[in-house]
Amino acid sequence: MSRSVRPSPLLLQQFAETLPDAYRASFSWPTIREHTALSTSREPGKPAVGPCSAPRLPGTALCVIADDRPGLLATISATFVKENLDIIAAEAYTRILPNHQREALDIFWVQRLGAEDPRRPLTSGDFKRLEQTLASMLDDQLQPLSRVSTSPPPRVAAEANVRFVEDKDGQLSWLEVETDDRAGLLLTLSRVLFEQRVQIVSSHVRTEAGRVKDKFAITELNDDPISNERRMQVQVAVLSAIQRIMGG
Repeated sequence: MSRSVRPSPLLLQQFAETLPDAYRASFSWPTIREHTALSTSREPGKPAVGPCSAPRLPGTALCVIADDRPGLLATISATFVKENLDIIAAEAYTRILPNHQREALDIFWVQRLGAEDPRRPLTSGDFKRLEQTLASMLDDQLQPLSRVSTSPPPRVAAEANVRFVEDKDGQLSWLEVETDDRAGLLLTLSRVLFEQRVQIVSSHVRTEAGRVKDKFAITELNDDPISNERRMQVQVAVLSAIQRIMGG
């Protein structure tokens, strides 16, 4: 877990330029330096997990960097569930590397589940365990939920809104989801999108007053926009998954 790499100003600038404008607008240069060091120091083919200086939201902020692949967000979410961490908010970005491969850079704000002090910061040991668990789950290539035991949720009535919103150039389809909050909800949403064989290009997850407001920029696996016919399929699948986790 040693992250001793200190990127040069040129490497820092090059790293930032491989990420979208929204990323550069959201994080300070000292935080971008942390992300650059984490990316540069990670073992090829393996994920890296480290702290992130982003106190603008509650909880402990951490950064996960890994080779992008279908279902990655679901596997990361499953790792948090397995390690008894609840996701308060999340932002996901994708870097296009010079060799045209994709690297995912995801920021999560988390708190401990079932702890006396849920907001107690994570330790270096927690980060190391998260990294090891995530690496193991990615190596096993198991379905994310198959390694996570969850108790049946109580039966509740959940109001859920799921809709598609176009971006300006029509290349990305933003899927907006608003519903009641529940531990493991991001795992459920990211897994159903994986099962629908769509690619999450970026995402923004927020929890406010017991309601989640999630946005996913998605494309087909070949980078094509989601067609109107496919949008209906995805919406129905997401709504059905929300009802299942809410006990409806």
